[in-house]
Amino acid sequence: SNNFDGPEDHDLVIQVWTPDGVRVFRSAPHLPLPDRTVLGFSNLRDHGATYRVFSLETATQVIQVAQGMTVRTDMASAMAMRAVWPIAAMAPLLMLIVWWVVSMSLTSVNRARQQVASRQPDDLSPIGEDDLPDEVRPLVHELNLLLGRVNRAFAAQQQFVGDAAHELRSPLAALKLQIQSLQRAGDDASRDIATRRLAAGIDRAVRLVDQLLLLARQEAGANSGAPMAKVALNEAVHQAINDLLPLAQAKSINLGMVRDDAAQVDGNLEELVIMTRNLLDNAIKYTPADGRVDIAIIKDGNDVTLLVDDSGPGIPDSHTERVFDRFYRTGDTSITGSGLGLAIVKAITEKHGATISLQRSPDLGGLRATVRFPLR
Repeated sequence: SNNFDGPEDHDLVIQVWTPDGVRVFRSAPHLPLPDRTVLGFSNLRDHGATYRVFSLETATQVIQVAQGMTVRTDMASAMAMRAVWPIAAMAPLLMLIVWWVVSMSLTSVNRARQQVASRQPDDLSPIGEDDLPDEVRPLVHELNLLLGRVNRAFAAQQQFVGDAAHELRSPLAALKLQIQSLQRAGDDASRDIATRRLAAGIDRAVRLVDQLLLLARQEAGANSGAPMAKVALNEAVHQAINDLLPLAQAKSINLGMVRDDAAQVDGNLEELVIMTRNLLDNAIKYTPADGRVDIAIIKDGNDVTLLVDDSGPGIPDSHTERVFDRFYRTGDTSITGSGLGLAIVKAITEKHGATISLQRSPDLGGLRATVRFPLR
């Protein structure tokens, strides 16, 4: 036979030619290679079979080496099987080792999960970060920071509720006594006095409740991250002055603007009106009759400053920080109030990225409130 039907019996077929074309050697006499010679590597198809042939020419001879593609394919398959079988045999053991390693690595994660799952709703203590994988530790750390912020917010809310309940107890008790006094009134004159006192007590209680709700809204809004808009500070100040002008006129207090620079700040118009109204309300309350309250808006470089000066008694230096606390009031018991006005002002300024400070007024001798807004 002159074909290559049996490459499995003869993996390699070798022939040697002389330069003049005489075959001097062949490894398989019954399987001669064709006379066509292509130097280097080439593919040869003969009698339905394909062979890979390498031909090399020297000074004295031409050498041909051929191998059937079927043999090469079988060899490749055998090598692949020899490489795959050990891996396949080791796969169950490898899977077991991987499962064990992953389980051991996740033990601390499961422990942290159980800590969270077994907690009571009011337990905001930090989650243990010991022995956690490096990939999980930053997440747990940020979660602990969040729990800390929530815990502080809950503590502040509980304090607020406790303070509010304490402060509401006194006016409600006073209202009860005034109602009893009205019931015991024996004549019209006594009844009129008791009625006026009751009405005044109700007004104070309503004012306290309004201030409490306003402060709660401001503190909740400070954490909401609501977007700001450009607001004319002059408009907020003018509106607050119009609201409190009757109160100033009732005490013959000279209330007005001494400087009114056009300025816009990032904020909320309604909240800025509330802030300015509380500052003016405090100034009017503590300024004696026939006194003076001056307001100024000064735009200077990258800042806008709101100044409120009064001719009242002022505040001692030791009290300038404490007056921003809830329900804190100075020793003057003749002035009615809830002690929440400056706390509300503080909450609004912090929400707007502004700062507030209290000093003695250099012009009027009383108190100066300075609110500084940074321009963005």
